Amino acid sequence: MKAINKILVGLTLLVVWSASVTAQELKVEAVSSVSIDELPEYVVVTSENTKLIGGININIDYKKSDYEKVLKELESLLQNRKKLRIRNQTDLLNAMSKLGFEYVNAYNGKENNISLGSGKDVEVIGGQAKYRVNMVFKKKEKYQS
Repeated sequence: MKAINKILVGLTLLVVWSASVTAQELKVEAVSSVSIDELPEYVVVTSENTKLIGGININIDYKKSDYEKVLKELESLLQNRKKLRIRNQTDLLNAMSKLGFEYVNAYNGKENNISLGSGKDVEVIGGQAKYRVNMVFKKKEKYQS
């Protein structure tokens, strides 16, 4: 009897886990109004750490691009923390993979230094650097036209 109970519990957990994984995969597709077929083969996503408020800021340069409309939609989707819950670059890499892109390369953008000071001798009491990283993504083979 104990063996049957263990098997039933194991099967129940397997079904619950399987449903959870499927729901997570469907969640990404359901929240995305972006059609991967309309996106260009390569996309460069710029992320900047925002340590003062936590998380990262995400931008895609789409101005004057033939893909402006769909790149703007992709940027909006990536910035929406309630939909894809991107809080760091690891989350960004995983979200782009689920959306049908593979990581190709990354290069540093410019660095902005912010320092705080006080008094006429300007004593530095703290500092914060913001780093921009440009990540290059390419459509996965099955999505290329």
